[in-house]
Amino acid sequence: MSGVKIGIGFGQWKYGLPEPDLLCRAAENAEAVGLDSLWLSDHIVTRNPTLDITCLFSMIAARTKKLKMGPSVLTLPARHPIQIAKTYATLDYISGGRMIMAVGSGSDVRDLEACGVPPQERGKRLDEGIGILRRLWTEDNVTHHGQFYDFENVSINPKPRKGPLDIWIGGKSDAILKRVVRLGDGWFPALTSPDEFKRDMDKLIAFGEEAGRKVNPRESGVLLLAHVERDKKAAWEKVAPFLRGLNMPPEEVAARCIVGPPEECVERLQHFVEAGCVKFVLRPACPPDEIMNQIELYGKEILPHFS
Repeated sequence: MSGVKIGIGFGQWKYGLPEPDLLCRAAENAEAVGLDSLWLSDHIVTRNPTLDITCLFSMIAARTKKLKMGPSVLTLPARHPIQIAKTYATLDYISGGRMIMAVGSGSDVRDLEACGVPPQERGKRLDEGIGILRRLWTEDNVTHHGQFYDFENVSINPKPRKGPLDIWIGGKSDAILKRVVRLGDGWFPALTSPDEFKRDMDKLIAFGEEAGRKVNPRESGVLLLAHVERDKKAAWEKVAPFLRGLNMPPEEVAARCIVGPPEECVERLQHFVEAGCVKFVLRPACPPDEIMNQIELYGKEILPHFS
């Protein structure tokens, strides 16, 4: 399948936060080796050190020219959609139109609770928030009287440079797939397997047919933990801290990660391509001082096989 795109993701700093300059150089290097995009994991309350991703996007936007950027994924119900509309329209403006929006209901309820949002409201808040984002990015003097948000005559300017930002929706449940059909421009699951991707894409297409909407399978992508290294055992040892808490057999974990020698990583990605996936975000699962080397390997050992 042609048109395969590979991006890079950062977050879950199990080995500690990289220095700011390393993050900037990593973004520059990702762009230089031909990676398509950069995605940042969004969390508010964490057990590990983390950074506010909008601040980081601003820094990276100043150091790159072509790299597309987006959250993976933004917990929209924990924020007011007016503030998010303004922030991401601004990021799109200063980056020259390179932002993509990806949202979710919130996998960690602590983020919601810390912001005063009852977790049981997150799905409905997400639906309402997505609609507000679209209107604020396309209309002036927006008035909205909803279940959770109420305002009159609000305008966001400047608006995103190329029209409303695409909104991708993360997750894998049937409820989320139906939300993608109703409200999304794309689907963005994490830690899935090729078989799961194929099964869920078939569901997504079927839900679309039921709703009278044709789903484009190419408007989807997966986020996968990755570590390219000749010594396969050493590679998995470095990935291990990122896998703690996953309650699944080793073979199922392996199907959801891109780990090992380059040729095996290419083979694993090829299984996803055969299942119909053409967009990938690889999240380096390694200590900070190995990130640059991982980016080089993605660009030189993996990307050429799919270009």
